Amino acid sequence: MTIEEMKQFVKQSGWGYLATTDGKNVGNRPMAGLAWKDNYLLCATFTPSDKVNQLKKVPYAEYCFCDSTGKHVRIAGACSISTDNAEKLWLYNQLPELAKYFPDPAMPEYVIIKMMPDNIRVMSGTDMTYEQVGI
Repeated sequence: MTIEEMKQFVKQSGWGYLATTDGKNVGNRPMAGLAWKDNYLLCATFTPSDKVNQLKKVPYAEYCFCDSTGKHVRIAGACSISTDNAEKLWLYNQLPELAKYFPDPAMPEYVIIKMMPDNIRVMSGTDMTYEQVGI
């Protein structure tokens, strides 16, 4: 799978699971509101959340996206929490459904989890092996 095919798979999935930790506790939750910008995976979220607190302590996470056949993509990388209004507006414009959750893209509770992937793996067969996707 190429990087572009992987990005299309993520887009078609619509949502995935985000795993984070603070070094002691682990969180895994469904996430939507995602878009690729350059080589970053951006995801909208609220600041008063466990995931944001965990990423501030351990700024590394993994998303998993899957389809109904069991094919799945795992994307791991360093994360930061962006409060940049230009970046927030860009994501807001890419995903009009965010207006249901964030009436104003400049609101401080709306932030972006910004991941720079460093490990992307795909499992598409029944042999239970992963294919590494070049970044």
